[in-house]
Amino acid sequence: MSEEPGMTAVPKLPLGPLTLDDVTAIAEADGRHRFELVEGNLVVMPPGTWRHQQISGLLFTWFQTNGFHDRVNFAPGVRTAADELNGRIPDLVVTTRPVPPDTVWLPVDVVLLAVEIVSKGSERTDRWFKPLEYAAAGIPNFWRVEPDESVLRFRLDGGAYREIAASSLAELLSGAVPDGL
Repeated sequence: MSEEPGMTAVPKLPLGPLTLDDVTAIAEADGRHRFELVEGNLVVMPPGTWRHQQISGLLFTWFQTNGFHDRVNFAPGVRTAADELNGRIPDLVVTTRPVPPDTVWLPVDVVLLAVEIVSKGSERTDRWFKPLEYAAAGIPNFWRVEPDESVLRFRLDGGAYREIAASSLAELLSGAVPDGL
């Protein structure tokens, strides 16, 4: 099968719901996209914009220089349910402890913070759906970086996120990582 310019060949997919193992295999065959799994349904996302990636890099570097050396990473897979049918790819994750280097899908109990950078085309997902899933999974902290580069920080409270602080990205990066995030 020949590909048109800009098109990606789709691998043969199973007839039933996809699993996280299926998504891992798809991602290995296509390094240009990011893939998430919601109730066994594949969600395909394009690479982030230049600024999106810069913000990820700034946050990563900030965490690295503030003592989170082996506990922060770009766009790792996170299991968002106890089954094999749900996994998201936050833009950045901070873990509670170092993670084995061959880990593909993080167990939710090691995720201390999930960060989403809102981009055109993912606004509703980043603002509404992912926070609901992360809260239901028990991720204690969630940050959202808006297009105006404001950073909204949330903490899990009774099964839902409660906003605890808001600042500009520049203001956040000029200080130390907040206690408890």
